[in-house]
Amino acid sequence: CYIILLHYRLNKKNNLLKFYFKEIIKSKNRIDKEDLLKFLDNLKNPGFSNIILKDKLLDENIQNFLFENDSEIKLFLHYTASETIAKKIVEKGFKFVNSFYKTAQNIYNDKLYLIQRHNEYKQYGHFVLVICISKDVYNHYTKLISSLNNKDVVVEQILTEKTPEIDENSENVYILPQQYIKGYFNYVSGSVTPNPDYNSNYKSRMFEKNIQNLKY
Repeated sequence: CYIILLHYRLNKKNNLLKFYFKEIIKSKNRIDKEDLLKFLDNLKNPGFSNIILKDKLLDENIQNFLFENDSEIKLFLHYTASETIAKKIVEKGFKFVNSFYKTAQNIYNDKLYLIQRHNEYKQYGHFVLVICISKDVYNHYTKLISSLNNKDVVVEQILTEKTPEIDENSENVYILPQQYIKGYFNYVSGSVTPNPDYNSNYKSRMFEKNIQNLKY
């Protein structure tokens, strides 16, 4: 029985390696070579590969949830350990301090890249918020910011309907509207929880007002 178990685990690891090498040769793959070699080296560790094999990240329902209309949206992921926090973000919006990219990772439709980023951030929790902003909205406000030559502002800071709060470190805290939260998933159980109010094309009059405020 033990030999059969070892053979089964070895077979799963071989299939995993085949998957990665298949992804590597794709012309659209943009993962750094150093990251890739480090990741493949980690696969030698049985504990590391077993953890990856148990994840539901590549399950069809999660992949469909992530990459539906992926050519039309900017996709970001945020990891949290609490489902209570995940639900609150879905209901109230996503808070971030100054730089949106400190807590949200930009993802594109490349499985190898997704898994690499996932294994960097999965330590922060089993629940993953999926944030989607349409490229039309994103590019529109990017151009407006660029026309003002304001390099200190990022698009996400414009996409807020409330005046930024000041935290204990004297930094601005912004809230991305909950319409941009597609929902969240649990990569351990494989469950997906959609946001009924999700709208990646959401626009608010406040966004234009935020742009106007940059002029003064």
